Amino acid sequence: MYARTPFITQVSEAGQTGGKVELFISNTSTFPATPTYILEKNNPSATNNVIRFNLTPFVREFISNTYQNIRTLTNPPTATPNLHSAYVQIKRYKNVSGTYTLLDTKTYRSFDGYRSFTDSGSLSILPWSNEVTTFNSAFPLWNYPTGMVFYYPKTSSASVPSGLQSPGYMSVYLSPNCYVKYISLANPATFETTTLDTVNQRYVDIPIIYQSPTTPATNYYAGGNTLEFYNSSNVLLQSFTFKPLAECRYTPIPIDFVNKLGGWQRVFFFKASQDKLSFTSEDYNFLTAVPTVNQWTVSDGQTRQMNRNARRKITVNSGSVDENFKLILEQLLLSERVMVNGLPAKILTNDAELYKIVNKKDLNYTLDFEFAYDEVSTVY
Repeated sequence: MYARTPFITQVSEAGQTGGKVELFISNTSTFPATPTYILEKNNPSATNNVIRFNLTPFVREFISNTYQNIRTLTNPPTATPNLHSAYVQIKRYKNVSGTYTLLDTKTYRSFDGYRSFTDSGSLSILPWSNEVTTFNSAFPLWNYPTGMVFYYPKTSSASVPSGLQSPGYMSVYLSPNCYVKYISLANPATFETTTLDTVNQRYVDIPIIYQSPTTPATNYYAGGNTLEFYNSSNVLLQSFTFKPLAECRYTPIPIDFVNKLGGWQRVFFFKASQDKLSFTSEDYNFLTAVPTVNQWTVSDGQTRQMNRNARRKITVNSGSVDENFKLILEQLLLSERVMVNGLPAKILTNDAELYKIVNKKDLNYTLDFEFAYDEVSTVY
């Protein structure tokens, strides 16, 4: 279930006079004893008994994408925070003149993602659609073609940097006996696989780069790695390649955002960035003291300012990118949860050309952001 896209439940039974939906919502797999919401309608007319309910506005308020930085690969992997998703149980009832009859009960897992208009008809393949009975594989919350290359800053350090220069992580659904595999690009014969807690772990957060503490010559961070996802039958489902990129002049800007599938994702803009301040204030007339006729203190002036504040802004440049970078850009510009340099931000760019290599040889994207806070704190 996508929390940013309408999810419609319908009640349409012969002889009904109305319908009801009981909605149970929780951040864990344990649902409350009583419904979180009860939605009820009568038939629209004597000849129309189709009743529909849009459920996602009620679900989304339970999802909070808290920001975090994960660098190391723990064993088992770190569970995705409960607040990043919501479990949803839906009970449908028909109403026949005041008598309610339960029709069915369905369970879903919802993330703060969305469907594109052109995704019509693909609901059956979603990992969180009735996942208990229909989904039994490995699925990363990254929506990109298999084999797509992602870049992170290269440094002189032999170890994976922490904090804002960390390559980042992804949230992954791992059902029993599914696993992820890291393959070193410097030495493809070297690889690591995760060991999973297949009983308690479903969605887990894993770093996109594996750091080997024992073989620094084949350090995954220094040379990059491929991250592969396998199901319980050892079938390769999806893979991504992560490579370091050296930037000698500028400081790469990390941008974290909640992508189309509702997972946190990090992308770096490598080239020049410009910081700005935008100021606001209100003017008022100052009551100048006039001790005698035609005399006043010039230094006091006649008008002053109050509520003076500022918002920081930043302009970032991607540098030369592959054509498929536009797939990342689309999801970034559609995101409602963005962090720039570890700080909350709003996207100011509302128009972007999606470049094609056939039309433009050097594909560089420029984006504008405004940090989502007042420079003079107004929180109380």
